[in-house]
Amino acid sequence: MRALIAQARLAGLVLLLPVLLAACGFHLRGSVVLPPVLKVTLLQASNPWEGMAAALRAELESAGARVTSDPDEATAVLKVIGERSLRRVLSVGSGGKASEYELFEEVTFAVYDPRGRVLVEPQTLGMTRDLVFDENRLLGKVSEADELRELMHRALARQIITRVRTRLQAHEPASS
Repeated sequence: MRALIAQARLAGLVLLLPVLLAACGFHLRGSVVLPPVLKVTLLQASNPWEGMAAALRAELESAGARVTSDPDEATAVLKVIGERSLRRVLSVGSGGKASEYELFEEVTFAVYDPRGRVLVEPQTLGMTRDLVFDENRLLGKVSEADELRELMHRALARQIITRVRTRLQAHEPASS
């Protein structure tokens, strides 16, 4: 009898948990919500196949946009004005060698309509992450740093799309 009551309580808790999570605003991270103006995007960057541009391309496409190289069919131009990638020593071990680094990624972007009018003014976003470094596991740590930078690029790309959506919604006339 006690086991039956315990199972009923557990089942009730399992059913109540999603309701409580939804009530507090929690939702699983999926693709970002794409602003309509970015449905067909011309992505301009110094190298459109690497770094932030590659991450932006992947995030735009996963959100349902089509990235084009033809300015005539673009509904918007997303320009990566600049990007910086830095590594700074945070701590040094007893042997005098770096044992922890701070990775820093920064991107400056702007959005224009096809006629060149500014839709989103140039702005800069940045992100930092710490990386514990062990020189005895050099290959693994180098690979981990590369993977961490790629994750930072993807996170910054999502932030850019969210920032564009928010800026454009703020300038849209209120519908009645």
